[in-house]
Amino acid sequence: MQACCPALFVGVLTASCVALDQKPQGIYKTNCEGCHEPTGRASEVGRSLRARSFKDSAVLKIPPATLARVVAKGKNQMPPFEGALTAKEIRDLTKYIKEMK
Repeated sequence: MQACCPALFVGVLTASCVALDQKPQGIYKTNCEGCHEPTGRASEVGRSLRARSFKDSAVLKIPPATLARVVAKGKNQMPPFEGALTAKEIRDLTKYIKEMK
């Protein structure tokens, strides 16, 4: 339970963050790196919340529009970013995630 509480706090905190740097890399760093590493892999916190690695073969097959919808609306324990990010920021972020090497 102790590991869960900080993880949930991070999720709530990151969902309410405003993208201070409007470039996709800055948006990712500000809003995603609480649960996903800079490489796209799930962080320790992310793994505790069952976040998936963007390198996972199943995730790589997700169409960009579907990934954008997950970013906007949230899924499972991932918070929604609709309202915190504009539609363009979500599209740009999705493109950035899909292009991660």
